[in-house]
Parts: sequence; structure tokens; C-alpha cells
Amino acid sequence: MDRLFKSTLEVLNITFPIFAIVAIGYFMRRKKILDEKATEALNKLAYNLGLPSLIFISIISNKLEDIFNLKVIEAIYSTVVLFTGMSMLVFVFVKTDRRTRGAMIVSSFRCNMAFIGFPIILSAYGTLAMAKASLVVAFLTPVNVIFSVLIFRFFSGEKDGSLSKLFLGLARDPLIIAAVSGIVFSYFNLRIPDSIMSVFDILSGMAMAIALISIGASFKFFHVRENMKFLSLVSLLKLMVLPLVGLLLCIFVFRINKLDRDVVCLLFSMPVAVTTFIMGVEHNSDYDFISSSLIFSTIVSAFTISMWLLVLKLF
Repeated sequence: MDRLFKSTLEVLNITFPIFAIVAIGYFMRRKKILDEKATEALNKLAYNLGLPSLIFISIISNKLEDIFNLKVIEAIYSTVVLFTGMSMLVFVFVKTDRRTRGAMIVSSFRCNMAFIGFPIILSAYGTLAMAKASLVVAFLTPVNVIFSVLIFRFFSGEKDGSLSKLFLGLARDPLIIAAVSGIVFSYFNLRIPDSIMSVFDILSGMAMAIALISIGASFKFFHVRENMKFLSLVSLLKLMVLPLVGLLLCIFVFRINKLDRDVVCLLFSMPVAVTTFIMGVEHNSDYDFISSSLIFSTIVSAFTISMWLLVLKLF
């Protein structure tokens, strides 16, 4: 009982500050301290400067052989393929229009690994786990984007658009560029001048607060009540089933060590990614449902992420 109580307090100490800052972002938007343009600017600042800097210095601060595990890559790819197939089978039987069905499928597997996942991982496990999480995101982002575009196009009936443009967009993604650069610097043991490292330290230091505030400020509570049944189903799959699939594969199929296993499970337990909404708009999906799913899953994840942290700490 003492161990359970102690672990629960540790989990609350990790998750409470994270979601408190998200709540601060929401109330700043309600009080009109932040408007839509300011929120968009915060998102861009976090995504293009803060998070890439954090990813880069997390990777180069560790030896590549200490953070790279081929079994982890195999596990995350297997999880996404298996779970996406399961989701498509589930949502085939949902009575709604095709655009909403596509939005449901994508919302069920797209995780907010960077904006919420990184702060959780860093707070719970430290810089080594953060570096491992950065590699997971680097390898998983291209697959997530490709799957999302294909599903959006199929369910919206969209035929146009070039795949070359898709891959070019991936090659320009700041998070992928930061991860690849970090891998190169770590592999060749390249040294960066202290003055340049100080710049990255300052930028990475602002990343978490800006990212979390922007998440809260992006919340718009509309279209939620009328879709509660579907939102609950998507959130159940997203926050409980997806991380469970990843955890079971890590333990019983790929036999991954505890730290890597915990990182994978936690990253898959994150709520719907903000970029899902942006992609849904671009590809004529039901972006109202995606927006509602983002809000609903983020609120519920305050409890489910705490639960997963507690389970992983106890076992």
C-alpha cells in the first residue's frame, strides 16, 4: 500500500504541472490575453524552434548506441500497422458519413507525442528517455503522415495531390530535421561550440511551456456534446487500446527493456495531435470532429496518462 501511495504521488507530481500549464493556456485565451493569431504564432514558435532544439540537444547529449534500439523501431511500426487495421475494422460498422469515418480512424492513432509526450517523458524519466522519445518521433512521423493522408483521401474521395509534395513536406519537417541532425552529430561525435549550445539550451528551455500553453489556448468547445458517443469511442481506442497494444508487443513479442517499453507505451498514450486538425482541413475531412476529438482526448488524457504512469511504475 505504501508503494502504491508513493507511486501515485510521484505520478501526480509529474502530470499535474503539465496539465496545469495547458489549463493556463486555455484561460489566457478565455481572458483574451491570447487571440487566435497569437496562439498560431506560439504553435509555430514551439514547432519550428523550441521542440527541434530540445530534440537536437537531447540526442547529442547521449551516445547513439545508448538511445537507438532497432527492436523499438520494429515495435512502433508493428503497433501502428496492427492498430490502424483494427481501427478501420471497428469504424466500418459506425453509421456516419465517410468523411467523419476517416476523421475517426486518423484521430484514433495520431498522437501528440511532441507537445505533450515530450514534457511527460522528460519529467518522468529524464534526458536519456527524452532522447529515446525523440528517435521514436523521428521514425514514426513519416509513417503517421503517410497513413493519415491516404486515409483522409480515401474517405473524402480526394484524388488530387502529389505524393512527391508529401515527401518533400516530410523532408522539411523541423522535428525530423532536428532528429536526423542529432543522430549525425551523435554518431560522428561532432562537437558544437559552447556559445551555440547555449542558444539551443535557451530555445529548448522555452519549448515545453510554449507548447503546453498553445495546446490550451487552441481549445474551442464546440461540436462536442452532439458527438459524445463517437468521441468516447475514439478516446477509448486512442488512450487505452493503442498504448496497450504497444505495451504488449514490447513485452511479449519484441522483449524490449523497461525504459524503452515505458517510453513507447507513454508516447502511444498521448491525446490526438494538433497537426491532425490541420491535415484534416487540407484534405477535406470532418475537421469539426477532429477538433472535438483533440479537446476531448486531451482532457481525458489527464487521467489516463496518470494511470499509465502508475501502471508502468508499479510493474
